[in-house]
Amino acid sequence: MSVIKINNNGQIEEYTLGIYATMADCSVMQKVGGSVVLCTLCIDMQNSVQEGFIPLSVQYNERMYAVGKIPHGFTKREGKPSDSEILASRLIDRSLRPLFPKDFPYPVQITLLVLSYDGRSDLYKDCINLASICLFISEIPVNANRILNATRVMRFYNKLEIPNHYNLKDSSLDLLVSGIDNELSMIEMQVLKTKSKDYEYTNELGITQLMNALYVASSCISENTSLYTQAFLPFVKQKIQLKTHLDTKQKDAIKLLYKDEITSRLRQDCGITKPYLVNNLIKIIANDMNMELSLCAKIVDSIKRDILRESALQGKRIDGRKTNEVRYINIASNILPFAHGSACFMRGQTQALVTCTIGSNSDMKTHEGLIAQKRGNVILHYNFPPFSVGEAMPIMQISRRELGHGNLALKAIESNISDSRFIRIVSEILQSNGSSSMATVCGATLALKAADIKMKNMVAGIAMGLVVEGDKYCILSDINELEDAHGDMDFKVAGSSRGFSALQLDIKIPSISLEILCNSLQKARFGIDRILSIMGKANVMPNYNALPKQLCFNVPSGSISDIIGQGGKVIRDIIATFEVSIDIDKDNGVVNISGSKYSSIKNAKKYILEILKKRELPYKIDDLYQGVIKKIIDSGILVDLPQGGVGILRKDRVESINDFLVGNPINVRIASNANGKVELDLDMK
Repeated sequence: MSVIKINNNGQIEEYTLGIYATMADCSVMQKVGGSVVLCTLCIDMQNSVQEGFIPLSVQYNERMYAVGKIPHGFTKREGKPSDSEILASRLIDRSLRPLFPKDFPYPVQITLLVLSYDGRSDLYKDCINLASICLFISEIPVNANRILNATRVMRFYNKLEIPNHYNLKDSSLDLLVSGIDNELSMIEMQVLKTKSKDYEYTNELGITQLMNALYVASSCISENTSLYTQAFLPFVKQKIQLKTHLDTKQKDAIKLLYKDEITSRLRQDCGITKPYLVNNLIKIIANDMNMELSLCAKIVDSIKRDILRESALQGKRIDGRKTNEVRYINIASNILPFAHGSACFMRGQTQALVTCTIGSNSDMKTHEGLIAQKRGNVILHYNFPPFSVGEAMPIMQISRRELGHGNLALKAIESNISDSRFIRIVSEILQSNGSSSMATVCGATLALKAADIKMKNMVAGIAMGLVVEGDKYCILSDINELEDAHGDMDFKVAGSSRGFSALQLDIKIPSISLEILCNSLQKARFGIDRILSIMGKANVMPNYNALPKQLCFNVPSGSISDIIGQGGKVIRDIIATFEVSIDIDKDNGVVNISGSKYSSIKNAKKYILEILKKRELPYKIDDLYQGVIKKIIDSGILVDLPQGGVGILRKDRVESINDFLVGNPINVRIASNANGKVELDLDMK
């Protein structure tokens, strides 16, 4: 058994090797503060998969006993992975996958179990580090002799910080980065809304601000790479020796004879095509060259990759576009008559039909998990049906990829939505040839506009690609599916005219430099501005006939229990009778009624006011009383009155609301008493 202790940015991390889960090929237990995570790695050496696909599977699981809780539900045990667990698994997978040799054939399962959580540790960052250590000391021959590690950067009042604990409160930036030395491998970034006294800020970052944040992350990663590598190098196991099965002589012969036909096929692949066309070509080549069909398919795919990359490095894309050119864009809005808002955004052969539905606060999603998460009023669901890429398959349950793309699109637009109502956005990818998640960002912005949801800034997204050979590299804007498959980077960048709001970097090489990232962001900025210009010119008019109607009015806080009734009976009867939705803000005494018919909403309001009339408070206009300040709210001061009930002294009736303190006496005059609602003036005598 070995116990290794590391001081990471003032936080002591403890790693135990050789005592827990020793039947796995590799296992490490990590302790950070009061958080404990076990990582295991198992390799299936009995089976192998085809070349071109790295058979890595990462599973991150939280146990509720880690925080002393029993799971909800009848069975009282953890069920299928939650959305947050799946997204955490993807973060770890995306960091580790570039480290695997491209021809690694054996299935690998990495499992992380959260056994204890102190409520403060940055679990996702720590789990990336733990899984990277486990991979490094395992038998897998990784593409680096150094340990990849992750760090998180936040921004508090325009100051960049690497926090010791995970707490997004008051931060305007959440940036998680992994890498090796001073180069980066994975980025997940989102700007967050912050509030001043009178204004809400969206906090998009410009290129300089963003590069400063990435530089801070890179410096920290560089220090920790040496720290971790030095600590764990003595425990590295003997590596598996891999064999390559690709015959280079056969590849050169096929490339010489069939390069023009394969190039022609590549150009067709940039549009909407059918797989059987390339399969027919492979059958012809295999027959001519007298070789196995499976080997021929691998060689042809490798040649396609070579041709695409050679062309890109010469500044010529296989579909004829310039390296910084965005595909043709077409926009249609409100094509669905009964949806609250809808838009179809098409870029090249990628088509996203996005809808927006306005709900009530009671529809808001709750979260059960170890890490406390902010309860947002916007959700975004991304669906990628098989027919979008011409596959003859039924629609199955949601995949990890779909969940991840939807989460990224939500991050991109969330900070710019100021509407407080509950909003559900759904993106149906009708056809796809690359960059469907960024098409979702554009379509979501347009669908919100079609539903008359106000955004502080319009948001667009673009996927950037990269081809690297030695010292040469080429950055590609708005990549298609083939450039994604055969390139070295998929860098999704979203933002408004003010700056970037969300990033997601995935690469196939171990890491890339800050120089390449900076150049990619500059080209992405050009592309986003181009797309925003087209979106701004689109004729998107709200479909007011389909939009839900609503009425919002104040009631005395003390009367809310009368509206709800015992066990919620009264409010349920109102909802059923008038076919409306009702949300009540108990703190501020606000009732919001919404529905499809304005007449039903007005009748529901009238019914509620009749309930309140039955409990009129015994106060006459101009009577003077001494009350006690109960609460200070956005609209004014709530005052407990001596004969029962609460009155409101509105903000505009006092010189400065800051002069009043909760619990102090206050002399008031009754200004009005109607519908169970008492309004006050100051008694200046």
